[in-house]
Amino acid sequence: MVIVLKMLSVFPVRKLSSLLLSFVLMVTIGVNSVESPVNGSTTASNITSTSSSPLLLPSQQDLYFNSTSEDGESKITEQIKELLRERIDNNKTNAAIAIGLVDKNGTQFYSYGQLSHNSNAKVDQNTIFAIGSNTKVFTALLLADMVNNGLVNLDDPVERYLPVNVTVPQYKGHKITLEDLATHTSGLPEWPYNYCPQYDPSRASVQDSIQFRLGLINCTKDYTIKQFYQALSNTSLSGEPGSQFHYSTFGSGLLGHILVLKSNMSSYEELLQKRILDVLGMNSTGINLSEQDKMRLAIGHYKGQEIPMWNLSAPIEGGGAIYSTAADMVKFLSANIGLIKTVLDKPMQDSHLIRHGTGQLLPNNLQTSEGAKLDYYVGLGWIITTNFGHEIIWHNGATASGYNAFMGFNPTTERGVVILTSDDITSNNVSNIVFNDKDTLSNLIMDLLTRN
Repeated sequence: MVIVLKMLSVFPVRKLSSLLLSFVLMVTIGVNSVESPVNGSTTASNITSTSSSPLLLPSQQDLYFNSTSEDGESKITEQIKELLRERIDNNKTNAAIAIGLVDKNGTQFYSYGQLSHNSNAKVDQNTIFAIGSNTKVFTALLLADMVNNGLVNLDDPVERYLPVNVTVPQYKGHKITLEDLATHTSGLPEWPYNYCPQYDPSRASVQDSIQFRLGLINCTKDYTIKQFYQALSNTSLSGEPGSQFHYSTFGSGLLGHILVLKSNMSSYEELLQKRILDVLGMNSTGINLSEQDKMRLAIGHYKGQEIPMWNLSAPIEGGGAIYSTAADMVKFLSANIGLIKTVLDKPMQDSHLIRHGTGQLLPNNLQTSEGAKLDYYVGLGWIITTNFGHEIIWHNGATASGYNAFMGFNPTTERGVVILTSDDITSNNVSNIVFNDKDTLSNLIMDLLTRN
């Protein structure tokens, strides 16, 4: 996880220019050297083909681009087209992408692709994607909001809000707090040990592994709260709560579950809707998609192949279950930047603070459970980096159902970016673009990112 965070830490950057757009587009579609799909069409095409048609490369056809700004302008530079043409030629991806850029002057959206191999519908800022672990930021904001309203405290022990028959693990007498869950310092593992009983990676055959990676094994479909509590009660912590960063979807899911219990609402989605989505006017964001919503859903991909859609079950929804659009996510970023004012201003500002323990700075030499040093910080849900002399607040996410997403902003320049894709792009290759000091374009981009 540390490697992933390092590699993505420079996405939200200094200027909203065509070069920046070139960069974010390049990163999202040009980093995954995947096999060419046997069937299907390139989603960058303005020609729709059926599942029996061969992949058409940019040299064979024109790329389809769509860009809009708040005043309705529609244009994209030849430089960006060339970059996309080169990257698609080299990497043959079926991903659809929607990108939103925001600053004090307004918003811009760029997109390309189709909803699926068999759809003529083009992707735009209103296309729905899964945002994966970006959900964790929303869960942490719900916590900050409840703290702001006096309903809970950051240093409250987790066990206070769970049924008495549930055993919450401790480490040498040290208890997990709500803040520990929001900062990935609880000591809980990344996932409950029993969340996918039908797939054990240590015993899986090659075929089972392929089926799992293609989303054909829905791990959490029937995962119950009883199983969730069982996992919690029988889990040992990796260290003292508050002392080590260990990324945990288990912990974020537990936090979301606790907040639902405390709010007396029926579900995580209801709590999310009333406390965040309605406030910000995020009308296309949620968890359980209606049939009408599904008509705007970009189908997820893995190595160019469409894979089935499946959601995290209720006990761990707070760790990664949200679907959204570029248009809605830009609203979320705008509020976090302070470009729009809402009742969530104070909770959002609190979530941006660098934390370790209760209100303390996270040490530079904080160790992960894997022993690697962090060069970034942890807020409530957010990851914060101060690389290159600029504070960048961000998060990313990917799902087993074939989506990848990123959101981040620079609070000083008041600029933000959201990137949503329908392809599970491997983050390891992102570093080859961003941190390749032998690449002229990479050096040019890095200069732009760090320039005052």
